[in-house]
Amino acid sequence: MADKPFGHARVEVDRQLLERAAVYHGAILRATAAGTATATVYDGLAATGEPIDAFRAVASEHDFHMLDPGIALREGLYIDLGDNVDFFTVYYEPVPRGAR
Repeated sequence: MADKPFGHARVEVDRQLLERAAVYHGAILRATAAGTATATVYDGLAATGEPIDAFRAVASEHDFHMLDPGIALREGLYIDLGDNVDFFTVYYEPVPRGAR
């Protein structure tokens, strides 16, 4: 990843993280000891948006994707978490308003 710091957020439930254009730079998923965890990242305002990344980790393991150039999001950033998620941290860079 580049030296430039990115915004990040820990997501604990399904949620819309951003409602505007942004650049998605990746995320880290950690599963609980109870079983397999999944998470899906969408370009959109809900899970009906375009899926852009998917994660899967077995018990007590992690899955991470770091995308240095990032993926441009047009509509927003929505995170859909499955079961057995210990934590999910997403990295992003909001596009300044008016810069679309």
